Amino acid sequence: MSFMPNIQSFLRWWGEGLYQSLPDAVRKWFRSDLPRLILHLRDSQHVDVAWLQDGKQQTCGELVLGDAVASLDCVPAAQRHKPYHVELRLGASQVLHMQRHFPEAAKENLRQVVGYQLDRLTPFTADNAYFDAHPLQHDKQRKEVLADIHVIPRHSVTQWLRQLEGLGVSKVDVISVADTTNRVNLMHDQQAALNTGWSKIPLYAFLITLALSLLAPLAYKYRRVTQIDVALSELRQTSAGQLEIRDKLMAAEDALKFLEEKRKTSPIALDVVEKLSAEIPGHTWLERLSLDGKQLEIRGESGKALTLIDLLEESDEFSNVRFKSPVTRNKDNGNDRFHIEATLEVAHVE
Repeated sequence: MSFMPNIQSFLRWWGEGLYQSLPDAVRKWFRSDLPRLILHLRDSQHVDVAWLQDGKQQTCGELVLGDAVASLDCVPAAQRHKPYHVELRLGASQVLHMQRHFPEAAKENLRQVVGYQLDRLTPFTADNAYFDAHPLQHDKQRKEVLADIHVIPRHSVTQWLRQLEGLGVSKVDVISVADTTNRVNLMHDQQAALNTGWSKIPLYAFLITLALSLLAPLAYKYRRVTQIDVALSELRQTSAGQLEIRDKLMAAEDALKFLEEKRKTSPIALDVVEKLSAEIPGHTWLERLSLDGKQLEIRGESGKALTLIDLLEESDEFSNVRFKSPVTRNKDNGNDRFHIEATLEVAHVE
């Protein structure tokens, strides 16, 4: 069926991601490294052959590249029909080795960053060279990563691979460098294929069951929490809007009641206050107002007290505007203290 490869690819990708998230000690329960046939290229012609299995390395001898009668007989008979890896191990003098500093943000994708800048760092590009890069040091103060980089031109490797084909080696899975601290693989594109096999059906069944048992309750709880949060948010918004409208209505009602009571007890006084509020400038405020019949007295402070006389005289509601006492200066704020009296020109309701 056409969808089966896609499902297998997805399960392989998902299982690999879960596997990589496990601690190293736990990974051994699921996988162990496949055996390796190691071809150590001492120089351009001589190859040391060894077999590595279960952490034990067995030397098999030496081969000469281009020797028509040479034969590769190092793989145990019991392993010849089982999967194993072929590693071409190069000497340190056969590769270009360098160390360069990069911003610490490149640490997680160091090899990709080096690939972008390979033509600037070396005479080669990412298309005509095999390379690998690993973080060697991380300077947190300078926010830099020291990268350990190994590079070799592809044409050199291609020539060796052709000679190995003549010895019966049809495929090389790893190109490593001898005596390196990091696990260098210049054929990094094939790194994913180096993972060892396992009993995939029970492992995938276990992983899927485990994931579903963990994710299903979490997904349900997350959905319920999201629904509750949305409902609470809508309720808060509605309640806040209603409370705001109620507060405004109550404030308006209180203001109307206050104005009605004041108009009933002192209609002229309230009108005078309204007129004074409209006439006097912003730098002036009143501290006291008294009304005796048509005689009005106001006390307060102003930035320009002398202008108040002309300002009130120009109004039709006031006449005989004058200072009842001399203007004095407030030493604290520099304003003028005034005491003004005037005659009202509006009817007084007794």
